[in-house]
Parts: sequence; C-alpha cells; structure tokens
Amino acid sequence: MIIKRIEKIQKYLKEKNENSAFIITSEYNRRYMTNISTSSGYIIITPENKYFFTDSRYIEFAKKSLGDIYTVNLYPKKHETENYYKELLKKDKIKNILFEENYIFFKTKKHFDELFKSFNLVESDKLIEKMREIKDSTEIENITKAQNITDNAFTHILKIINADLYNLTEKDIALELEYYMKKNGADNIAFDIIAVSGKKSSYPHGQPENIKLSKGFLTIDFGALYNGYCSDMTRTICIGKPDKKMIDIYNLVKFAQIAALEKIKADIEGIEVDKISRDIIRNAGYGENYGHGLGHSVGLEIHETPNFPITEIESEKEKNGKIKEKEKIILAENMVITVEPGIYIENEFGVRIEDLVVIKQNGYINLTKSNKDLIII
Repeated sequence: MIIKRIEKIQKYLKEKNENSAFIITSEYNRRYMTNISTSSGYIIITPENKYFFTDSRYIEFAKKSLGDIYTVNLYPKKHETENYYKELLKKDKIKNILFEENYIFFKTKKHFDELFKSFNLVESDKLIEKMREIKDSTEIENITKAQNITDNAFTHILKIINADLYNLTEKDIALELEYYMKKNGADNIAFDIIAVSGKKSSYPHGQPENIKLSKGFLTIDFGALYNGYCSDMTRTICIGKPDKKMIDIYNLVKFAQIAALEKIKADIEGIEVDKISRDIIRNAGYGENYGHGLGHSVGLEIHETPNFPITEIESEKEKNGKIKEKEKIILAENMVITVEPGIYIENEFGVRIEDLVVIKQNGYINLTKSNKDLIII
C-alpha cells in the first residue's frame, strides 16, 4: 500500500510538469506514507526519488522498516542544510517544492522560506489529505478493530455502573473506559473521553469531573486507537427514571439518526444526509438545540475530511426557506464517517447518539454494534 501511495504522488508530480518535489512533515501524513510512527522525521518525494530523513534515535529503526522503499538518511548538519537540499534536488531539476499548508505552522513556513530560498514554495492543495479520505482494506480493518474494542468497553462500563452506581464519578467512567480499552488491545484512547451527567449532558463536549454521577442522562463519547487508527462512538444512557420530555427527546434523536443512516450511500451529496436528520429535529421545534454537524470522517486522526455540511435555512420563519449550502461533499465508497445528531437543552439535559459507518455503493456498513435503545439504570 505504501508503494502505491508513493506512486500516486509521483504520478501527480509528473503530471504537473513543473519539476516539483513534495516535502511531508506532519505526523499523520508521515505515518500514512510510511506505516511507522516517529516523533521526528520528514519525507521528500520527487518524480523519480523518495527520501526519509530522521534523527539518530530512529535511524536504525527507519532503515529496517523503510530501507526497501525509501532512501533513509540522517538529518543533514545545520550549517550544511541549505546546500544539501540544493544538491539533492538538482539531479531531478526541481524548481518547486510542495508543502502541507493544512499542517504547517507560521514559524515553520518562515524556516522553509529561508531553507528553500532557491526554490518556489507551493501549497500542496491537501494532496495527501484527499488521498486519506478513501480508506483501503487495511485501514478499514484497523478502524473496525478499534471500534470493536470501543463497543466492548461500552458493555464493560454498563456493568461497572450497574454494580457501583452511587459511588462512581464522571472521572471514574472516563478512567475505567481508558483502562479497559488499553488492557484489551488499544494502543491508546483516540481522544479525551467525554463523560457528563445530569445537567452537564447539555454540554456537547463537556469534560468529566471528579463529581458523583447525577440523575438523568449520562452521555459518553469515546474511542480507541488501534494500530494508529481511531474509532468514535457516543451513547446516552439514563440514570433513574426519565420523564416524558427526556424520552421524547431521546427517541427524536434516535429517529433522526436512523433516518440519516438510511439515506447514506456512495455518490449522494452529504448535505442531503444532513438535511433529512436536521429537518426532523428542526420540525420538532429543536433546530436551535442542534448546533454541530451531523458527522465527520475518522482515520489516523479523529477528525478528518470530509465532514457532513450543515444545512442552513435563510429564514427559520419561512416554511419553505431556501437551503444554503456551504460546501459540496459527495460521499464515496470506503469513506469512514460518523453519524451523530444531538439535542442540547441548556440547564436541562442533552442527548447524542453516534455510530461509525463505512460508505458503500448501495448503503453502508455500521461498525458500531452497541445498543442504541434507551438504557435506564
């Protein structure tokens, strides 16, 4: 897979016909192009050559892992760097160097301006990020394994809550989930775990605190990291008996999520999927309580592109308000994306239900196996 990715970039560079090379510095794109993780390193790809540079901590590992694919080198000495690259790239007659505008810091860009002043620096137009939008079979396998760990962790935490409900804190929930996932195959957690209860469940991204679980909804948003790839799911359960409003809101969110899932397939516009979910919630009178997007892609990073565009109405008062589309996204086979509508009522409660799906030609594969009927403890 790595060789195919390199060949795709080299083909792109040749087709540009502008004597261009590509420098890859970001942690995630570097991982995508090597299948190894190092805290230090960068890649330079030209139409004919490919180089991996790192420091002495990783050089032996890099040579063993990548020596058959890349020319692996130590970083050049500081005082030699500019001339080193000038000579290195001269053999390919390089004039332009593409860089990752989506990741580069201003300070690094200034450094590049000085380091590569003999060349033209050109934005890459998110070349690798666009490649990453479509997952190959190995990536899907890794994400599936990450999600399996996450589902199992949810089953585990329900048992913990049932066994010790009155002594647990929000932090206990987050820590127990992290411990379970790491003990059962995860490299790490995919992101900081959200576990918020009672009135705090109205915080879409609330942080768990060292406070006892409150009666009402408990929203848990979490995921595992497996072989570099993330999973993501949210479930909202209820501690104590819910009232009618809570049940109605929960069922509304669930209905909106299922309706969105039923719309999903390759070659459909993302805004159509968002609209069916958002209209259900808006028409029930809770449009202003659903402020975030329907979902986001998941892969090496927990938030990747594309995202579902958010449907906007020019005038909420107009029954047939005109839809405004911020960006056009066409779903494609083997994109991996979350579907997570939510309703958040300030100072009362919130509900979010999130599944992780793989887009297929005639529908989707739902990687999330956890029950989404309302669980009452």
